[in-house]
Amino acid sequence: MTTQTNSDLKQAVRDRYARAAEGGGCCEPSWCGTDTTSETASQTTSQTTSKTTSNADEISQSIGYSEEELADLPDNTNLGLGCGNPTAIASLREGQTVLDLGSGAGIDCFLAATRVGPSGKVIGVDMTHQMIDKARENASNGSYGNVEFRLGEIEALPVADATVDVIISNCVLNLSPRKDRVLAEAWRVLKPGGRVVVSDMVSEVPVPEVLAGNVEAIAACLPTFRDEYLQQFRDAGFEDVRITSEKPYPTDFILGDPGVQEHLAGQPDHTAQLTDFVSSIAGAHFEATKA
Repeated sequence: MTTQTNSDLKQAVRDRYARAAEGGGCCEPSWCGTDTTSETASQTTSQTTSKTTSNADEISQSIGYSEEELADLPDNTNLGLGCGNPTAIASLREGQTVLDLGSGAGIDCFLAATRVGPSGKVIGVDMTHQMIDKARENASNGSYGNVEFRLGEIEALPVADATVDVIISNCVLNLSPRKDRVLAEAWRVLKPGGRVVVSDMVSEVPVPEVLAGNVEAIAACLPTFRDEYLQQFRDAGFEDVRITSEKPYPTDFILGDPGVQEHLAGQPDHTAQLTDFVSSIAGAHFEATKA
C-alpha cells in the first residue's frame, strides 16, 4: 500500500467505527444509506433496535462469547464488531493491569474488569471519539470503577512504559497499516513477563485486486498472512509467539457488511472471487510474551 492508501484506510476505519458507535451496532440502518434525518428513518431505527442487538449477540456468540458474558454487560456495549474473545484465554488474575487496543464500546474491557477485580485496572484505547464517549457512558452505567478509556492511536499508545501486565485486542491490529509500530508500542508498555493475547483475522489468500481502491470494503475484511503476523511479533522482540486456536470466521457476516454489499452491487461480477477470499478468513488467537 502507498502512504496515501494507508491514510485513506485509517480514515475509512475511523469513519466506520464512528458510525457503529452512533448507530448502536454493526447492522444499524444508516450504514446502508438510510435517511436518518427523516421521521421515517427514526421509526425504522426504533423498530430494528432489538434486531440489531440480536444480530450483534449472534455474531459474538459465534466467535467465542458466552450468553452469560453478554447478558452481564451494560446496554449498547456489544456492537458485534470482533472476531474472537481474547479475555476467554487471557487467564487474567486479580490485581493485574490490562490494556485493550481498539477498545470500542468497551465489551472486552468490562469482561476483563470483572476478572482483575477492584485491585486491578483496565485501560481501553481507541482512536474514535464516538467510541470513547460510548465506552465511558457504558462504564458509568455499569459502575466499572476500575476501567478507564483513553483517546489515542494504537501506533502511539497514551500509556507509560512497562506499566501493563496483559494486552488484549479484538480484530483491530489487522486494520492498522503499521502493525510493526503497534507491536513495538505493545512491547514498550508491557512489564517484563507481560503477555499479549490478540484475536484477529488471518488468511493465506491475499486481498483481491477487485477490492483495490474500495477502502470501505477492505476495512470490513482485511486479514493478515499467518506466518507474516507471527514474524511481526518476533521482530518486535516477543517470545513464545504462537497461534493457540483458530476457527473459520462466519462468511455471511462479512459478505453482509454494507461496504462489501455496496461494492458487489456495483461490481456483481466480483462476487465469486470475493466470496472465495472471504471464505478463506479465520479468526485466530495469538499469544506472545515479553521476556
